[in-house]
Amino acid sequence: MDKKDVNIQTATFMGTPLESFFRIGKKTIQDYVREIDRHCRYQTIQSQVTRGMVLDDRGALMDLYENCVQQDAHLRAVIETVESQIIGDRYMLARQNDRGKYIKDVEETKKITGSQFTNLIRAIVESKWYGYSVVEMMDNINPVTGKLKEINLIQRRNVLASQRRIVQRQGQWNPGWDLDETQYSRNYILIDTGTLGLFSATTPLIMAKKFTMANYVNFSHTYGQPIIHGRTESEDAMDRKRLAQDIANAAQNKIIVTGLNDAVDIKTFTMSNSEHIYSSLIELVDKEVSNLIVGSESMAGAVQSYVGSTNAHQDIFRERIEMYREYVENVMNEEIVPRLVAMGYIKSGLEFKYSNRVEMSNKDKISLYSFITDKYEVSADEIEKEFGVIVGKQFNAIEGLKGGYTGSSTDPTDNGYHEGRERMSDEEYYKRYGRYRGGSSRGGRKNDTQPVKTDEGNGGVVNFLEEGD
Repeated sequence: MDKKDVNIQTATFMGTPLESFFRIGKKTIQDYVREIDRHCRYQTIQSQVTRGMVLDDRGALMDLYENCVQQDAHLRAVIETVESQIIGDRYMLARQNDRGKYIKDVEETKKITGSQFTNLIRAIVESKWYGYSVVEMMDNINPVTGKLKEINLIQRRNVLASQRRIVQRQGQWNPGWDLDETQYSRNYILIDTGTLGLFSATTPLIMAKKFTMANYVNFSHTYGQPIIHGRTESEDAMDRKRLAQDIANAAQNKIIVTGLNDAVDIKTFTMSNSEHIYSSLIELVDKEVSNLIVGSESMAGAVQSYVGSTNAHQDIFRERIEMYREYVENVMNEEIVPRLVAMGYIKSGLEFKYSNRVEMSNKDKISLYSFITDKYEVSADEIEKEFGVIVGKQFNAIEGLKGGYTGSSTDPTDNGYHEGRERMSDEEYYKRYGRYRGGSSRGGRKNDTQPVKTDEGNGGVVNFLEEGD
């Protein structure tokens, strides 16, 4: 084993420790090309060889992927962005009614929340990036939480994805276990995209960026620091050496004392924008990575290029997140939920579903709630859940209305009086019907009992004033 290799033995299969190696030595583009070439050769000959003779060993490729994930801050940020949208309280176990609407089962949904199921959903999403994931799901119950105790990700270096096999030692066929065997199929789920994953496209870009960054650092070190020029009339080598030493000390202490005929000057380099060679390549890589993983560079922190681009990028981002959620739903309903039912952990007839709520910014949420609360009564619990603000009575809710009156009258003589009910205020009447009492919705007012003032500078908001104001 190479001295730079790290032996990984934390994972197990049916209690047996798995041995694999994370090679942390310097990676180059040639390493990536070599692994892509190896996989292509395997795909070419796999149908012509006996099992065990040729391995679909992607261990070295996983080294490249994980090096990029660990070392590139932008890629990590993009991954975190996606994960923030697919985990949390956004999903449920639900049953479809006769009208096709999904009704959430609150108690059963609680069973698939928590850290273990967060790891499960993360592993499903990662299969799109790495190409595959193998999940170990045991039926042990945590006595404290009452939920499944063990949902683990099998080390990918011990997985031969195309051959559907787990090996105890990386790079060796035996000993190993076939995932298609009945005794393993209940607890182990292979999620295989049939590809090398999205990271196969981002890895060469990030590796190029890494070497560009190293050159950029050297460039900055060479040309970013100005030259301090000392000048003296003395021809004595010792005097010149003394001045040079004084300047060197001044760079640290910010103080220098010179002789009468000595001078110190700062000389800066003229670089002719040479640094853009490096910065533009780095920006290009970040843009390509963002577009591939989340569908939009702006949602990963890029500056908007034109007015209105925010909405366009948000739409693309939401579509990409919806694609991830649909992928998770399919895997959960086809592979995970049936196994949870077979374990007796959840009830049958339920489906894993993400909520249909639109993901919005806080500003958009506030605008939406302001619009809704002017027309409908919104539960205080819903507002507290969404914004964390504890609210009390809704001021603009129409009180005193009893019985079955729906407020749908279009009679222009309707003054808001209804038998057995209290009279609305002018403000409530306007909000309900969109017109003044006794008048039409467009211009003109009849039989108003109070004067009305329209604030043109406030978007046409109507202010109801007291008599004589």
